[in-house]
Amino acid sequence: MQNAGGKTITAKEVLLFDSSTFIAEIGLMSRQGSALKHYLYRRGTQLVVPTVVAEECERNLTNRAMAKRKQVHDGMEWLARYGGKLAGWVAPSKDVIEQRAKELALGDGLGAILLPETEDVGMRANLRDQAERPPSHRRGELADCRIWEQCLNLLTNHEVVFVSADGDFCGYREPNKLHPQLRDEAEAVGEGRGLTFHRKIEALLAEFESEIPPIPDGRVFAFIYDALGDVVQELESNSGCRPRADGEVEQTRLTTDRANVIEIRLVVRDTWESPDGVTVMDFYLTGSCHYHLDDERLADLSTGNVRLSTTQPDGSVRAVRGSYISLSANFSSGPSPIEPDPGALA
Repeated sequence: MQNAGGKTITAKEVLLFDSSTFIAEIGLMSRQGSALKHYLYRRGTQLVVPTVVAEECERNLTNRAMAKRKQVHDGMEWLARYGGKLAGWVAPSKDVIEQRAKELALGDGLGAILLPETEDVGMRANLRDQAERPPSHRRGELADCRIWEQCLNLLTNHEVVFVSADGDFCGYREPNKLHPQLRDEAEAVGEGRGLTFHRKIEALLAEFESEIPPIPDGRVFAFIYDALGDVVQELESNSGCRPRADGEVEQTRLTTDRANVIEIRLVVRDTWESPDGVTVMDFYLTGSCHYHLDDERLADLSTGNVRLSTTQPDGSVRAVRGSYISLSANFSSGPSPIEPDPGALA
């Protein structure tokens, strides 16, 4: 099979992501895709990208980068009004941001192959969506139908590994397994070729876990709170709370394409509290970083979710302004986000 750029799928096994997983892995979370590169090289697998996934990735990355540029620009304007004219930094233009988003969306750094969407695939996806067949059974989701039809096309010639955090591809009774109807379709099309399904990227990369011991939690907390300096400062200002740095750290340590670098996948939970101990909040972070074996250094933190929240008496979650998730500019749930009290500069 040949993509629009002329690249050919030569591997027996191909790797396919849904849109949210691809955006997190290629565009936002793992800056250099080091563990994923290692996986592809060691297994001889090729990464393939359906057109709909590339389109969604490009759009989301562009929107996120433009929102961040505006945030930085507004901050610079505030500083200029407060302290006089500023110089030394120029924001990337919209054209530069769009071009970078396009490059990431194509997965060139991982040798990815862009799959053109044929008229037949588009027609089958539309019929599937209209009939509300999985993955369109929970809600109308044409994009997921387009991805699945591409997956079935790949199975006619290749072993396929499919990673999706999207519950639309799963059944009601077994939320971590591929929907039975989709499994039956894959087996019918594959004719002996297998489809391996994972809900999380960590399950895909598990065979390449590193044997180094866990990094002490205290070091991880010190690293992430230092790396997230501006975000932590904003959350502290908007909540009146500070981190205890004594919570839980889940680590998945993965070998990479560099012998002296380990990639660490992180899930961090901590408690923040006010100086008087009256207000207590929950901190949650997902992300990844690199651990350099030669100097035992943590570096290159990249985050998916950063959330500071409190649970209301009615069970709703109220997020502090400054919390965010990887696919949008800011995160909030339940009542309006917590706002800082108005105040004047001293």
